[in-house]
Amino acid sequence: MSRPSSAGPCANKPCGKQKQQPPPPPPPHTPSPAVTSATISAASGPAAPPPSPAAAAAAIPGAGSQQQQHHELTSLFECPYASTGCSLSLHHTEKPEHEDICEYRPYSCPCPGASCKWQGSLEAVMPHLTHAHKSITTLQGEDIVFLATDINLPGAVDWVMMQFCFSHHFMLVLEKQEKYEGHQQFFAIVLLIGTRKQAENFAYRLELNGNRRRLTWEATPRSIHDGVAAAIMNSDCLVFDTAIAHLFADNGNLGINVTISTCCP
Repeated sequence: MSRPSSAGPCANKPCGKQKQQPPPPPPPHTPSPAVTSATISAASGPAAPPPSPAAAAAAIPGAGSQQQQHHELTSLFECPYASTGCSLSLHHTEKPEHEDICEYRPYSCPCPGASCKWQGSLEAVMPHLTHAHKSITTLQGEDIVFLATDINLPGAVDWVMMQFCFSHHFMLVLEKQEKYEGHQQFFAIVLLIGTRKQAENFAYRLELNGNRRRLTWEATPRSIHDGVAAAIMNSDCLVFDTAIAHLFADNGNLGINVTISTCCP
């Protein structure tokens, strides 16, 4: 009896558990050209600028309002004309008084009266006078005669002229007004087109001469920052009434000798 062959119907069946092969790895991901181009462009372009202080403050909740409050608080102590160079910090009760004497406040037109409202820097005063007040005469020299004509004109009258010496301009003002009812007076004064500190370097003398009489006033010129009104209010100038004016006048014209000198350091 023969044995069965090994190559029978079960020859194709596995004899044991067959080892399974791992699946092939997925192909590498390749970004699309559009994405690659955008990525390179962003990487190779300039870096974004840092945010501005204002933007940074806006990004922080409440930072903008804090800065505004700080600015408002600082302005309470700054001189109102801080923007032109004054660096003083003052208590709010001291600010009005300081404002009147601050060298950095704008200069007003030095001509007496309230008709001209011009204001500007010290350097712009003389160009303003030359352009807007062409009737003002300028004389050169340390010793001149200021001739006021028609002093008998009724009402308040101003006589103004300029004197140039020592590389500075001086404004000579003679004003007639009724400071007290029924009593007209004349007020004569010299103002420097300059600061108070500059004015301290000079002295002036006003003198009335005539009929064997002499009336003299000597003082330091005032800066145009102070103006004429304050000097007249305090009688810090040459003061005389109409009776005295007539003693020195000639046919209604009054000559005043004006001498400017420098002060010894």
